[in-house]
Amino acid sequence: MEWTYLHAFYTSDLANKSMSRIGGTDMSGNVKQILFLPSKKKLWIVVGKDNEYWTDPDLGFCSCKDFYFKTLSGEQECYHLKSVRKGVEEKRFTTLEFADNEYVGFLHAIAKDSANILGRN
Repeated sequence: MEWTYLHAFYTSDLANKSMSRIGGTDMSGNVKQILFLPSKKKLWIVVGKDNEYWTDPDLGFCSCKDFYFKTLSGEQECYHLKSVRKGVEEKRFTTLEFADNEYVGFLHAIAKDSANILGRN
């Protein structure tokens, strides 16, 4: 599978882009669990209004700028990590399944997309 631009692959519609902050949002379209089988490795994506953010709630990591400037400096957790935690707690997320042999390609696509996003800023 060619992983040219990951966003188009896992977003179901443009409505996902028009979400409110955590409060009353329907996160089922904004929080996505990428599940690799049979290993059950997981990646989490939060689709924001401008970009997608890769999170690992177990490690407390997010790819957004707030993570680097606020979370790491001891301020509050970023919105994306909060969204994943709330989505898991309320069972309001979308799961997309992939085979384990697609894991490395997926990670390469994440790196490529992240580099493209950084290049746009």
